[in-house]
Amino acid sequence: MSEDVLYTTRWVATSRRPFPGHQWLSVGDARARWDAGYDAQGLVSVVDAATRDADGTPRPRWVIFGSSTRRVRVEFFTPGGSVWRSTDYDAIGERLWRWISVTYVYPDPDARHLRSQATRTIKEKFRPDGTGTVRFDEKDGMLHTAKLTDAPVDGFWLDRPPFGDWGDLTNPEYGVPPATADK
Repeated sequence: MSEDVLYTTRWVATSRRPFPGHQWLSVGDARARWDAGYDAQGLVSVVDAATRDADGTPRPRWVIFGSSTRRVRVEFFTPGGSVWRSTDYDAIGERLWRWISVTYVYPDPDARHLRSQATRTIKEKFRPDGTGTVRFDEKDGMLHTAKLTDAPVDGFWLDRPPFGDWGDLTNPEYGVPPATADK
């Protein structure tokens, strides 16, 4: 098994282990599942394991979740283990589309928080035609929504990567134009 990445059929963020009744997969089994494409037998979760606790439990920066709905979700974690961004890719034809991204801001990134404890949530949802919404939800009750009609989304397309080529999926800013990625 690779030292930097682990594979399972179902992973749990709170325990940072496979769901009860599931186990870590060998690289060969994980590759076969990923290469099977989008059918229900092809489910695989890819867990960043470059950093681990003393007992070997991964402390992932990201996890990729395959789905029988053809979608792929990538979750990114704070140093404390909270989800700070969740990005859903929709399968359109044979390609993936960066569809919905939700960013969570917490009072302390080094502590573990539930998503409901975020002080700010930013939900971005875009379509290939450049239409979309960005919703800012503040813990103090303020809610702002911006509707876009000509967003620069050409870079949101992604070819479904071959097994092991996780670089684009694990880039939390994938497809965001450089001028807006820093804001």
